[in-house]
Amino acid sequence: MRTSTRTLQIQWLADVYRRQAEIARIQRQVSSGVRIATAGDDPAGAGQVVSLQQGIDRLSNFNANGEAARRRLALEESALDRFGDSLTRVRELAVQAGGGTQSQETRRAIAAEMREILAGLIDTANVQDGEGHYVFAGTEVRGQPVTVTNGVAGYTGDDGVRQQRISDTRTIREGDAGSEVFFAIRNGNGTFAVAPAAGNQGTTFFRSATVTDTAAWVPDTSTITFTTPGTYTVTDSLGAPVSTGSWSGPGTITFQGASIGFDGDPVAGDSFRVTPSANRSVFATVGALVTALEGDSTTPGGRAHFQNALNDALLGLDQSEQHLSDVRSSIGARLSALEEQQSNNAELSIQLQSTLSTVRDVDYPQAISALETELTGLEAAQKVFAQTRSLSLFDLL
Repeated sequence: MRTSTRTLQIQWLADVYRRQAEIARIQRQVSSGVRIATAGDDPAGAGQVVSLQQGIDRLSNFNANGEAARRRLALEESALDRFGDSLTRVRELAVQAGGGTQSQETRRAIAAEMREILAGLIDTANVQDGEGHYVFAGTEVRGQPVTVTNGVAGYTGDDGVRQQRISDTRTIREGDAGSEVFFAIRNGNGTFAVAPAAGNQGTTFFRSATVTDTAAWVPDTSTITFTTPGTYTVTDSLGAPVSTGSWSGPGTITFQGASIGFDGDPVAGDSFRVTPSANRSVFATVGALVTALEGDSTTPGGRAHFQNALNDALLGLDQSEQHLSDVRSSIGARLSALEEQQSNNAELSIQLQSTLSTVRDVDYPQAISALETELTGLEAAQKVFAQTRSLSLFDLL
């Protein structure tokens, strides 16, 4: 079988074109630093590149989510710091107002300052982030969460909380609903609350309320009635006697694990209700204290009413401060967990980027060596082609 000169030339041209294409491909790799620009460069490697890049992009999204959560949690923490400082001032004013040297006028002056603080507390509860979203509105972030109607603060957000995914297997709460932060605070001492009957005629007021035996405590509504100025009876919610005894003030009445200290002089028939603690907002606690300060505290009955309200408010402030402290601890724990996860994500991202570079990027020594080899081969092919291009049988005759 004879091979024509034309056939040889075509083969040589094909080899030249192939080498030129390979040189161009290597040159693109060297100039861009990327070995796999298309799937055709390395089908198996291209699949790895796509998978690795998706992992890096996913970690980048997690990082963005974490930063958004961190900003909102930091803003919430700052707001609660201010809120706590205001409550501390309210407590200072309450203790000051309870002093025996205070007059009706000075108590009303204290009440005026408390009203301003209460307005500031509501403003803090309605704080917004940089995007105009209300921090304590739950998932209803476009609406103001705490509104005042007829002097009563209410919650208009929802109980939901927004979650941010910060890893493939982990989400984190980026805030707390105001219903939980400001309105889910147990009144009284957190276990039970004490309140005087509206028709009390004496000067008796409660000065302390504690649980001495949690095992003996019965979460029922009880009534302490002074049957005479020197005796009392405790009945349960059905009217059945729970405890009876003699009493002289100041003194303590103890029943079913509860201990309540009283002072003043009761009139027969005066009573106090002891109820299991229920949720009351911090705004209601401060508002009730302001109302008490603005009321009558000059008459014996008025002073008793004021002392009851003051002591109830002080217990409520204790519960509010403890509740806010718990929320702030939760925020701190979430910020710590977020920092830890972001650190883990950063380490994993570095590992993926290193692997991606190994698979995708050019090995310069190897690429330059391959380029030199192809250039040498192309030069040789071009010389051979030039020499054979003009060959003819007549040259041999």
